[in-house]
Order: sequence, then C-alpha cells, then structure tokens
Amino acid sequence: CFYDAMEKLERAYSSSRKLYDALEGVHSELGASQPQQIIQYVEALRSKMSGPTLESVLNGIPPTTVSVRTSVKEAAALMKENHTTAVLVQDAGAITGIFTSKDVVLRVIAPGLDPANCSVVRVMTPHP
Repeated sequence: CFYDAMEKLERAYSSSRKLYDALEGVHSELGASQPQQIIQYVEALRSKMSGPTLESVLNGIPPTTVSVRTSVKEAAALMKENHTTAVLVQDAGAITGIFTSKDVVLRVIAPGLDPANCSVVRVMTPHP
C-alpha cells in the first residue's frame, strides 16, 4: 500500500515536473519586459506545481489519530477540525487502520448506522 502510494506520487511528480520546466522556460522568456501581473501569474503557477518534498512531508504536522474506541461522530468532528479527510486509528500505540470520509459515506451513512454509537474500528479500513 505504501509503495503503491509512493509510485503514484513519483508518477505525478514526473508529469508535473515537465509542466513546471515548461513554466520556467516561459518565465525566462518573459523576463522583465512583460507586465508584472503575467510574471506573478506564472510564479503562482510554478509554486502550485511544485509538490511537497519528502522533507516537508516528514517534517510536517503529525497525522490526526484516534483510538479504536472513538465514535464515528467524534472522528468526523476531528477531521473537520483538522481540515483533513482521514484519521489514523491506533490501538495500544500501533496503527491498526485508517478511517476516511469515504468510510463515513459508504460504511456508516449508507447502511444507516448511528455515528454517535458506532466506533471507528467497525467501519475503518484495517491495516493500511
């Protein structure tokens, strides 16, 4: 699972790198003779194209975690509070699963489970 994600990230980086290089070429050709708005636009595109580095991922904010006993309602509130779509589920300090917004929709709401009385361990994706 981890290796698949890394391969996806590398493929995305490779294709976006080509566009990034093209934008660098455009920026160097524009030079100072073009209006500042165009230069700022190209710079904004370049900054959006450069994805996260491994260092920024590893040194970033730690992931949101919950216990296996946490209710779906509490986990969803944490996801909203932390502006994320997933939380890692831990049991005795070890990661046992991941609970995502997709799990909320497909495994809680669709079958009609009560988010306040359903723990994440029942509906999480185990062993991510």
